[in-house]
Amino acid sequence: MRTFIVILVCLFVGVSCQNKPQYTIDGKISGNADGMKVLLNKLGDTGSTFVDSTFIKDGKFVFEGVVDEPAYYSIMIDRTPQGEVSSEKYMTNSQFYLENSPISFSGNIDSLPSYFWSKKPRKQAQITGSGTEDLYQKYLAIGEKQGSELSRLNDEYLQKYHIPSMDGIFNKKEGIEISRKMEVLRKQLAEIKWNFVKENIQTVVGYDLAKQYFQDMYVRITPEQIDELEVLVDQAWPNTTKASEFKAMAEKGKRVAVGTKYSDIELVNPDGKKVKLSEYVPEGKYVMLEFWASWCGPCRGEIPHLREVYKEYKDKGFEIVSISIDRKDQDWKKAMKEENMVWTQLNDPGEFEGPVTQVYNIMGVPTCILLDKEGHIFKTDMRGAQLDAVLEEIYD
Repeated sequence: MRTFIVILVCLFVGVSCQNKPQYTIDGKISGNADGMKVLLNKLGDTGSTFVDSTFIKDGKFVFEGVVDEPAYYSIMIDRTPQGEVSSEKYMTNSQFYLENSPISFSGNIDSLPSYFWSKKPRKQAQITGSGTEDLYQKYLAIGEKQGSELSRLNDEYLQKYHIPSMDGIFNKKEGIEISRKMEVLRKQLAEIKWNFVKENIQTVVGYDLAKQYFQDMYVRITPEQIDELEVLVDQAWPNTTKASEFKAMAEKGKRVAVGTKYSDIELVNPDGKKVKLSEYVPEGKYVMLEFWASWCGPCRGEIPHLREVYKEYKDKGFEIVSISIDRKDQDWKKAMKEENMVWTQLNDPGEFEGPVTQVYNIMGVPTCILLDKEGHIFKTDMRGAQLDAVLEEIYD
């Protein structure tokens, strides 16, 4: 009898082990790909983490393992030519949600998306078997029409406004017309995302999309919307790390959300004196905070347009406060003189470790924030004709 029980226990343990959920990725790659290395990486808020690797044989590869919950991963195939040093520029890069299920991955080695941008048309890998990935693809499909049109308009904007502006030619009328069409589409996409997030916050996809609101320099939702999301996350993910992490991101995001009062910080004026930003933000005027640096090519490329804008609207109550993040005082002042920047100039010598980064979440330059007459954040991320369109609506 005892022997019989032991046998039953062993059988039960064996069956349990066999039934433990795991993922199996069966990859099929067409084209001349045999011998190429395949990497599986987990993607996170701060970068990617290596998980596993294998090689393509007879056009196939396999990954097996276990994940605690569905999460975002990437499969990269190293196409480095023989004799060359392996580099990301030769890598394909396919991203998807991985979960514990049988997953199929297929594509052509010559057309899979590249790690870096490529002029050559690319085709996404066919990935099936992950319900979480299916949900994410459903979200992308909802806004596909608007996204495609936005991409087309962006190309048109580059040709008709941005490229000529680099030579000092500002096709303002055409640029504003295109910018307004793009803004309509952006608002439609924002509404699609907001509704999807609220309806799917209990899923990893919905939660990840909610986090995206705070992973960019610009928080494009209001403090009231942030509060609503906090409640939804607490209800969907009670007493979890996800809930606590989201709360921390949300509290930080409220400082730079549209509708929030600007934060006062200490800066340095051209005379070397420490001053407060509030000394240069008068009530009753729209004020643009322009964050830049002397070493930043795109920043300096924007300045000719800012000169035109300031000249046109300064007498109507528009102010610009340029805030440099140059560490070296002489570099900042040299660039100011070269660019003939006749509006208010301040400096945060801490570069990306100073109050500009800590308070305003500045991750790169150029960056701009437009304050309304009461000092609330009104618009963000405005360039070229997009800024022209906003100022025309305000003053003309």
